[in-house]
Amino acid sequence: MENNGDKKDSFITRTFGEDPLKINDLPVKLQPDYVRKRGGIWYWTGALITIAFFYQIISGLLLLLYYNPDHPYTSVQNIINNVPYGALMSATHLYGAYAMIVLIYVHLFRNYFKGAYKKPRQLQWILGVILLALTLGVAYYGYSLPGDVLAYDATDVGRGIAQSIPLIGNYLVSMGFGDGTKVGLFTRALGLHIILAAALGALFGLHFFLAEANNMMPANREANYKAPAMLKDDPSYKPWFPYNFAFMIQLAMFTLGFIILIPSVIALLPNVPSLFSPFPGPAQSSPYALYVPPYPPWFLLFLYKAVDFFNFSGSLIRLNAFGPLLATYFFGIIPLLYFLGLPFIDSKDDLHPLSKPIITSFGILSVIYLIILSAWGALTPGVPIPFSEVAVVLGVPFVIVVAGMLLLSKLYKSGKVKITVDRVIGSFFAFLVILIVGVILLATNVSNFTQNSSMLNLISSLFTGGVAVFGAAGTMKTATYVSNHETAKPPKQKKYYTMRYGTAVVFSAILMIIAIVITYLMFTLNPVSQAMEFGVGLGLDLIIAGVIVRIYRLVAYNE
Repeated sequence: MENNGDKKDSFITRTFGEDPLKINDLPVKLQPDYVRKRGGIWYWTGALITIAFFYQIISGLLLLLYYNPDHPYTSVQNIINNVPYGALMSATHLYGAYAMIVLIYVHLFRNYFKGAYKKPRQLQWILGVILLALTLGVAYYGYSLPGDVLAYDATDVGRGIAQSIPLIGNYLVSMGFGDGTKVGLFTRALGLHIILAAALGALFGLHFFLAEANNMMPANREANYKAPAMLKDDPSYKPWFPYNFAFMIQLAMFTLGFIILIPSVIALLPNVPSLFSPFPGPAQSSPYALYVPPYPPWFLLFLYKAVDFFNFSGSLIRLNAFGPLLATYFFGIIPLLYFLGLPFIDSKDDLHPLSKPIITSFGILSVIYLIILSAWGALTPGVPIPFSEVAVVLGVPFVIVVAGMLLLSKLYKSGKVKITVDRVIGSFFAFLVILIVGVILLATNVSNFTQNSSMLNLISSLFTGGVAVFGAAGTMKTATYVSNHETAKPPKQKKYYTMRYGTAVVFSAILMIIAIVITYLMFTLNPVSQAMEFGVGLGLDLIIAGVIVRIYRLVAYNE
């Protein structure tokens, strides 16, 4: 039987009636169909964050039942080794935080390049930036709670940054890290972890309310690249239930499935680097602690690495005492203030990225610097970096990106180029990896050349410089190429897969049988010693459930 789309009632409607949860009576806004179809996932990054956040609340409360700040390392080890499914809960809570941080960055930069900080979403944007800062704070203190050697490394650097702030440094250390005792440190870390999480939840509720009140931002092309970009009322928009409801269930299954599956698989792999291990490292007092690199949390690698820029025994030796403060100021506070003030800095109604080349350049550079500094911190934790090397690594992308965007902006304003947001960003990031690798290698080779002016180092510097230029030039060339082939014709309608009703039933039945078998095998496992194997099964079951919901939506709603 062919899929009849919306011509017949769905299974949910026939079974439970029209809108059994009374969702359509709520003041939720309607969205067009394209936000639920292929490519529409980018409109739901905020929903993915919401799902991850709720998982963090549930798993965190369960872990809180067993955690003891008087004996942090011992209590965490007890959770992992003695509590049924404790290892799974601990590992997935950690990776749930990782997922939330990554999704927030994706959500923020997508909205940055789309101009979602402009009217009427200015306050919504500001709250989003504050939520990012709060999330990093919650994650930082959560990362410190296990009491392993990595936790002490993280708190030592954090304490040093707080201590370096004039006048209020000692107060910040006492407030953020306790009275100097182990019990004081971890009691304070637990308290701030909970307080910041509560503040995060409160502001998240307000942010969610504003997002619903303003509704999703439509494609910039539909808004003619002008703010305010608002969805227009359209009788073709479908009610929230069951269309968006089913889509949200699908997203929840996939999101939770991967949050559980990924750390479960990693935990079963041998020799996982401590930076990505879902379990705590050795205790600080353990002899094995000497072999663990002083890694901070990966999501703060960019800031921790910046501290090394002001800790060099050469020209910057006089700044060493203020190194942590300068690093925090230049790589933490200034970017935060910039993003907070963005709605006032760029208040014009033009949404096109090429109409604001400097703003677009700063967004691209933020992503590049975030990746470069994080990779640098992972490869050389705690290693001082010469100023000349820092200047090359950070200066080359700045010159290339700003010059390239100014050139494209000039072509755009003269009418010689037409290019969309997605193509600007997509074409640039196609060469981003080449550019980053080239710049890091170039900086290393230039540093070697300044110390040893050999012909080999000179050739290496010229070669890697060419690689970096190729990455940037390729990005600009690709952007120009795709823009020159863009016409004024309306975009072609996307073709979506269809599936017969009988085929869908067969596939769903097969998937359900597989899920039942996996579930049976899961409950034959030891809930303590084989908790991570259980997590693999649970993650697969959730993903299979998401696939079944996807098939149902395809057949019942033609989406």
